[in-house]
Amino acid sequence: MAVKEMRYENGKLSGLFIPVEDIEELKGDLKSDSQFLTYLDEILFKQQESESALQQPLPNGLSLQQTNERAAEVITNLHREAFSKGIPMYYRDARAIPPKEFIRANPDGSEDLVSLDLSTADYNLIKHLVPRVRGSWAFVVADK
Repeated sequence: MAVKEMRYENGKLSGLFIPVEDIEELKGDLKSDSQFLTYLDEILFKQQESESALQQPLPNGLSLQQTNERAAEVITNLHREAFSKGIPMYYRDARAIPPKEFIRANPDGSEDLVSLDLSTADYNLIKHLVPRVRGSWAFVVADK
């Protein structure tokens, strides 16, 4: 079983990571009436349900997984096209505080935290986040 320990910076154990593939093996070593076994059964059931849901056809005839893959491909192509023209792309993740902050993905693969001035529709630099070819969308730049 490939259990991994997770530790705080000071070395103190914070938790364990058990890959889903190894949970069945772990279940065989538990008492049949244990709460932990019940918990693991629930996790596996929910995992199977979500995997099944990803394969259910949507009205477009594709599964949710296929639809997500196509959407990711479209978004990647939009970034590739914009970057090839020198145009940055904007998105939001946990580093940006809604509603005015965004991440600016630059054509050189860098990223900046920016704020949107609603009165002028201009973006103002708050700080540089990631240097050239290190941003989340840098793989698009490398594909050129």
